[in-house]
Amino acid sequence: MNLTRYLLFGTMLAIVIVLAYRDPAVQSHAQQGRVESTWPGPTYRFDPGWPKPLPAVKDAQGAMRQQASGGVGTHCIDSHDHVIQFNRRYVEIASRKTSDDTVPAAPVVEFDPEGNVVNAWGESKLTPQGMSSILPHNTHGCSVDYQDNIWVAGNADGIVQKWSHDGRKMLLQIGTKGVCDGPPTLSPKSPFPTCGATGNNASRTLLNQPSKVAVDPNPAPVTGECGSVYISDGYGNHRVVVFNSKGQFLRQWGSEGTGPGQFYPTGGGHPHCVVLGNDGLVYVCDRQGNRLEVFDRRGTLKRISYVVPPGTSASGDVKVERSVSDVAFSRDPQQKYVYVAYYGCGCPSAEGG
Repeated sequence: MNLTRYLLFGTMLAIVIVLAYRDPAVQSHAQQGRVESTWPGPTYRFDPGWPKPLPAVKDAQGAMRQQASGGVGTHCIDSHDHVIQFNRRYVEIASRKTSDDTVPAAPVVEFDPEGNVVNAWGESKLTPQGMSSILPHNTHGCSVDYQDNIWVAGNADGIVQKWSHDGRKMLLQIGTKGVCDGPPTLSPKSPFPTCGATGNNASRTLLNQPSKVAVDPNPAPVTGECGSVYISDGYGNHRVVVFNSKGQFLRQWGSEGTGPGQFYPTGGGHPHCVVLGNDGLVYVCDRQGNRLEVFDRRGTLKRISYVVPPGTSASGDVKVERSVSDVAFSRDPQQKYVYVAYYGCGCPSAEGG
């Protein structure tokens, strides 16, 4: 459980790296590798005691065992300030050895603001090949919509799912389980042979390893209906694809490349996130491109913000890498601050490290 805490809060610590890129002065200082001596924004404190340990449960033989979440694939926050955490331990047991002293936690665990477990759900059944049989395989990029429904993608699958908040019912699935928008030659020996890079980037019904989902509470610019679903279809494909609230295709944009409006060809997860702002714009992470691309809801590119943290440079001895992995906004109506999850791989690579 200690590992789980640090995985979750290591991510949260990364997110508090703030790029106030709407302020040209702040952006200029970041690009020059300088830090302001007086930071006017909010401050943060790491709480190692949150969340509380998962409760022990009885295993199949009736012995009490400690639960373990394994890899935390994604987490998101609902309207009650509860954290919804998607865990991968039940998938990991099919591919690696685990301790006999623990049992996999539920695929989804909900914590209240005090760190107490208030709900746990999700089918942990696997296929004979070790793939998740119900939830997206390798859950990734969850979000909670304006009706408190829970959405989740899977970066090793071809689906996005919408669940009731209590997890009792799947309300919508976009895409087909185990089938992706790609030729069968992509991964011929894999249980999901059509999933992977580089996909077709074209289907109106299939996805290819989607990374994240965002739901628009406002009337759509074309149909006028609320609830449009924006998906960063990003580990196999290189696009943002939009569906209506019933899962019907509306439009898409993006292609493989490094030019304006494109998404980086290699490295996995491009685009890696899609987030809707209160300003009506769509913020998309081009992770390996180290940039945040901002579009209107029709897909027209409005601006690009490169993220070059202090101590790194776009070219040089210490290169920036994966500096825009995820994005969130401060909770004030103006969304004054943009929170950017940044991490380098810490290893030699063509793009840096």
